[in-house]
Amino acid sequence: MDVNDIDNALHEIRQMVLVAIGAHESLLGGDPDPEVFSMPRHDADMLSFSIFDVLKRVEDLKEKLTEPARPQAKIVLIGGNECA
Repeated sequence: MDVNDIDNALHEIRQMVLVAIGAHESLLGGDPDPEVFSMPRHDADMLSFSIFDVLKRVEDLKEKLTEPARPQAKIVLIGGNECA
């Protein structure tokens, strides 16, 4: 995983967080002191999707960052014969 991969992943996570914030703002809506919170179905679906999407992306990134490095074998040429 290189810097570009991390940058792209952070951008995608940021987009999902912005979706969650937008849904949260619609939940707070117009009533300054609501007794019951409600939100439109579309916003609730988007909030649910974005939260689970962020969780998946964070878990994927954590897995990639904790992957053990793969050893790289060196090919040695002895006496002009190739070893594969």
